[in-house]
Amino acid sequence: MEETNFEATHEFFDMWVKTYEATFGKVSEVPAIGPLREKSEKISKGFPLFFSLYSTWMDTVADFQNISMEAMKRMNTKKINLEDKTGTESYKELYNAWMESYSETFKEFMRSGHFSSDMGRFTSNFLDVQKYNREMLEENYLKPSNLPTKSDIDELNKELYSLKKQVKELSGRINELSGNK
Repeated sequence: MEETNFEATHEFFDMWVKTYEATFGKVSEVPAIGPLREKSEKISKGFPLFFSLYSTWMDTVADFQNISMEAMKRMNTKKINLEDKTGTESYKELYNAWMESYSETFKEFMRSGHFSSDMGRFTSNFLDVQKYNREMLEENYLKPSNLPTKSDIDELNKELYSLKKQVKELSGRINELSGNK
């Protein structure tokens, strides 16, 4: 594969992003009306989150595709003499050369600032989507079904902790008073 194929992939992806933002991205910004206005607005807030996550994921996939091709180019430049080797030895030498080329290339990439920033953006977008999904799950399924939400469970855990602390203090006072008599 040549580098022009990657450029075409990036061009296609950029065109897709711009088309989304110009069409569906604008539709999700239209204010909702009617009795389900509030619910529709909350649902439409998820579209940009999911799009950002998908877009970041596609950038990451393209980066790994480029790195794989770079590793393959490095592998092709290595001189490996397989003529003097028997079947197993030649495969082992080829495997070791392949492993070395790919390991070096991926280590270089993963130490780069570009990889760190990509992973930071991806993680941030993923956490935003996860938070949105949790909120929608609680609001649309747990609350109507009268099931406890995360905030309900957190509140109960705080109260349980407080009660355990009080019991421990009172037990200590009782032991102290009974020992003094």
